[in-house]
Amino acid sequence: MHKQKKYLLWLIITLLVSTFHRPGFAQDVSTSGGEIIIVHPANPTKTLTLNQARTIFSMRARQWPNGTPITVVVLNDQSPIHKAFLRNVLRILPHQLRRNWDRYIYAGIGQGPMVVDDPLEMIEMVEKIPGAIGYIEKGVPHEQVLTLTIR
Repeated sequence: MHKQKKYLLWLIITLLVSTFHRPGFAQDVSTSGGEIIIVHPANPTKTLTLNQARTIFSMRARQWPNGTPITVVVLNDQSPIHKAFLRNVLRILPHQLRRNWDRYIYAGIGQGPMVVDDPLEMIEMVEKIPGAIGYIEKGVPHEQVLTLTIR
C-alpha cells in the first residue's frame, strides 16, 4: 500500500509539473537562469524548441537537420551546473535524463553522452567535435563555440 501512495504522489506531481510546460514558459526560465546551450561552430542550427532540446539531450535525436551526427557532451551527474541546466533549461530532473540514457545504452542503440569534468573541457570538446552540443554557465568565455537559444 505504501508503494501505491508513493506512486500516486509521484504521478500527481508529474502531472502538475507538466502543466507548466507551455510554449514561452521555458524560454523565460532558460534566459533568466545561468546556463546556456553551446554547439560546434559549424552547426547551422541557431534555435531549438524545448522539446527539441530535451530530445537531443535525452539521446533520442541522433542527427542534426543537415545529417551531422549529434554528440551530447555533459558534466557529471553530481555537478551543480549539470543539475541547474536540467532544472532551469530542460525542466527535467537528473534521474529522468539518466533513465533515458540508461535505456538507450542497455537497448544497444548506442553509447551514452560524453562526460567531461569542467566547463572548460566542455567548451574544448564541443569545439573539436562536429555536431557536438553541450552547456555552460553564462559568463564563461566561449567565443570558439556558438550559443543556441530556446524558443
